[in-house]
Amino acid sequence: MYGIDLSVAGSMVRRTVDGRRPSPNHVFVVADVEVTNRDDIPVAMSRVPAVFLAADGSQHEPAVPALWPDEEVVVGPHATETVKVLFDVARTKAAGGAVRIVRGNGPTGRRLHLAS
Repeated sequence: MYGIDLSVAGSMVRRTVDGRRPSPNHVFVVADVEVTNRDDIPVAMSRVPAVFLAADGSQHEPAVPALWPDEEVVVGPHATETVKVLFDVARTKAAGGAVRIVRGNGPTGRRLHLAS
């Protein structure tokens, strides 16, 4: 994605998101991802190249639709928007995992710490 910078600003675990429920025995990991457009024209995005990397090493793709509450976000020229990316993850795998932005050289990002 030329001209786009992505970074994970934070993440949290939720049992529901605006009335939407995860799969049985799962939770939502909700990641706040900052999308910065460095170009001179607006950019529309319907997905963010991110994964949830569980502590056991398993990777989980975003839920469908991945972006919340809108399925698409338009980032204006030289602007930054924060989007929420949802992951439907088994409750037992959420603790100690991390949301990672997938770049050409592999995932990078922030670890999710859960209160016990």
